[in-house]
Amino acid sequence: MNWAGSALVLNDLKEYERTAPIMGKRVLCIVAILMLLPITTSANSQTIMTTDGVAWVDCEDSWANIQDPQGNDVANGSDFTVNLQAGNHTIFVDNTSKCQTVIPVTEELPNLRPAPADTFDAIDTTICSQPYLDSNCQGTYISGDLIDDDFDIFTIDVDENQIFVLNLLAASSAIDIDLHFQNSSSEKILNQSLSLPLNTSINGVYQIMVPIDESGRVIVTIHSPNPNTIWAVYTEIYSTGDATVISNLANFSGIGSPTIAVEIGGDESLVVSNSESSVGEDIGIKYRYVYTATSISEWSNASTGDRIYGVADIEHIEFKWDCNCEWMASMERYTHYDANWGMDAPGFKPLTASSNNSSYPLIVMDGHTEEGELTLQMGDYQDILRVETTGWNESVHLVDVIVEGDIYDIRVTIWNMDQETWDILDESTATYSMDRITLSLDVGLGTHFIQIQHINGSDSLNGDGESLDWRIRVSTAVLDEGDEPWFPPSDAVKEAADVFYWIMGLILILPFIIFYINVKKTKAFAEEFARKKNRLQWLSTKLDDGSFSPSDLSRALRSVSTLEWEEALEVWGQEEVRHFTTGIDLAVWTLDHRLSEDGSWPLLIGLRPQDCEWSVAALKFESPEGEPWTVSRVEPKLLSRAHEVFLDTIHDNTRVFIRVDLQGSAESLDIHLSGMVNSKPMAAKPASTIYRNLSDSEE
Repeated sequence: MNWAGSALVLNDLKEYERTAPIMGKRVLCIVAILMLLPITTSANSQTIMTTDGVAWVDCEDSWANIQDPQGNDVANGSDFTVNLQAGNHTIFVDNTSKCQTVIPVTEELPNLRPAPADTFDAIDTTICSQPYLDSNCQGTYISGDLIDDDFDIFTIDVDENQIFVLNLLAASSAIDIDLHFQNSSSEKILNQSLSLPLNTSINGVYQIMVPIDESGRVIVTIHSPNPNTIWAVYTEIYSTGDATVISNLANFSGIGSPTIAVEIGGDESLVVSNSESSVGEDIGIKYRYVYTATSISEWSNASTGDRIYGVADIEHIEFKWDCNCEWMASMERYTHYDANWGMDAPGFKPLTASSNNSSYPLIVMDGHTEEGELTLQMGDYQDILRVETTGWNESVHLVDVIVEGDIYDIRVTIWNMDQETWDILDESTATYSMDRITLSLDVGLGTHFIQIQHINGSDSLNGDGESLDWRIRVSTAVLDEGDEPWFPPSDAVKEAADVFYWIMGLILILPFIIFYINVKKTKAFAEEFARKKNRLQWLSTKLDDGSFSPSDLSRALRSVSTLEWEEALEVWGQEEVRHFTTGIDLAVWTLDHRLSEDGSWPLLIGLRPQDCEWSVAALKFESPEGEPWTVSRVEPKLLSRAHEVFLDTIHDNTRVFIRVDLQGSAESLDIHLSGMVNSKPMAAKPASTIYRNLSDSEE
C-alpha cells in the first residue's frame, strides 16, 4: 500500500508502465462503483445512473461493454474512451480483476480553490467507526475529467480525531493530486500528495492518508499535464477519537491511531501475536491501564511477541497503533487461573474460621490432577489451596500430596488447622526431590490448607521472569474414624417427633385460621349490610320496635369500613355535611338521639385520606354559639379530651368510621380536622355548620 508521503515501491511493471503498482489493492474501481452507486447487478453486469461525462475502460486480457438505456451498444472493447449522457447505463466487464474503469457519476467540478472564508459545497462522506474490519461503512466514489479544465477541485468536511483517506482508483494519464487544509480563517498545504507520470495500472494501489487534528475542510486539487485525463477516486473518513471496546482479538484492524479498549481481569494477560501494516511492516503499539475515567497510567510500548499483564480493579487497557496507515493486529488472551477455579488462588490463608473462604480453590482428595502456576511477573509467588475432611468428631485423616511440574524452586506446606481458634496445630513442608515434591500430614475434621510457594518468597518477583507451572494430586485416607454418635435416634423418638411437629404446626396455624374466619364473617356482614341503603333509617326503625342492640352499630362501623368509600357513603344514606378537599374526604351524619342514654348528641363521622397520610390527626368539635361541646363517648374507643378526639395516624386511602357523642346545650356544631401531612401542618374544616334542631326535625 502506498502510504502518505512515502515513495512508491517498484513491482512487476508492464512495458508501458513507469509508475509502480502496489499489489493487494483494497478497493477495485469496479467494486467501488458496485457498492456505492444505485445500481442493479447480475454477474459482471451493473446498471449505473451516470452523469454527462466521459467513461474510460482499460483491460488486459479482458474486455468491457457499455450500453445506453435502450440497450444499444455505446462502446465495446478492451481499451476505449466514450462520452456518456446522463441516464442509466449498463456496464459489462468480462473479468473485473483485469480491468480498470472510470464511470462519470459526479457533476462537473469547480476549477478554482476557494478562500478559507468562502462558501463551497462539500461532498458528503460517511464517517466510519473503528475497528475497520468490523465496519460496514462505505466511502464516496468521485469521478471527473480534465477536458477543457486545468483543475478539478472538491472539498471534504473533516473534524478533529479523524483520519481522511483518499484512494486513486483509476486515471487515464499522468495525474497530480494536491491537498490543502482550511479552517475558517487560514489555509495550509499538506505534505501528503500523489503524483503519477503515467496512467494508473490495473490492481495498483495509490492512497493518501491524512490525520486531522482540528475542524475544517480538506481541499482536493486534481490536475494533469495531459488535458484529456479521466480519473476516479474513493474517499473515506475514519474516527480515531472515542475508545472502542472489542472482545474478538483473533483478527482486527484499523485506520490510523484509533483507541482500542480491551477488558481484562487481574488474572489474565494478552500476548501480541501480530501487529503490522497492510504492506507487512511491523507496527509498534502503545498501551495504558484505565483504572477510572480520571485515573489512567502512563503509556507503555509493546511490539509483536510481547505479553501484557492484567491488573486487578481496572476498567480496561487502551491500545494505540503508532502509524497513519491501515494496520492489522491479533492478540491471544491467557488466563492465569489455579486448580480450574476460575481465578488465581489467594496468597494468604483466611484470617479467621468464620472468614469467607470461597475464593480458595477446593481440591477434591480423590487423586486427580489439578494445575496452576506461580505468575511471578504479576506478583504471584504463592498459592493457597483448600482441602476439607468429613467424618465423625475426633476423626483423623491422612492427607497425601504430590506436586510435579516446574517445581525446582517451589516449597509445599500442609497446614492442620484448629477449627475454632484457626491456629496451625501442625504442618508438614517439603521441597523438590526426585522430580517431584511428596509430603503428607495427619489432620482432623474440617478445613485445612496447602501452600505452594517460591522458595525465595517475595524476592522472587520479577517483571521479566517466567511463570512456574505446577500440577498437584491430593488423596486421603481415614486413620481413625473418631467417636460415633452415642445416641442414635430410635423409631419411637422419630414417631413422637412427627406427632409433636404436627401438634405444634396446628397450634401455630390456629390463630391464623381464626383470624381468617373473622375476616370472612366481617366481609360477609359488610356485603349484607350494603345491600340496603340508608342504614341510619334502619337503626331508627330498630329503635322504634325495640330490637336495637348496641352491638349492631359497633359491628356496622367495623364492617362498612371494609367497603369502597362511595359504596360506604351510600350505605349510611344522605350525609348531613360532606367536605371534600385536597388530602381528605370527610362526611358527617346525625344519628338518632335515642342512641344516647344521657341526652348526648350522637354523630357518625367518616374519613378517607387521599394520596397522603395524616399523622398526629385529631378532630375538634366547636360550638359557634352557646357553651362548648364535650366528648362523652367515642366508638371505636379512641383517646379524647374535652372537645377533641385524637385519631393518631390515618393511612392513605383507608376508610375510618367513628361514632362520637357530644355533651352540651349548644344547638350548632363546627368540626375541625388537623394533623401533619408530609411533615407539614394541615387542617380541614367543612364550610357548613351542623344544627342539632334541624337534624331532630328531619328525623
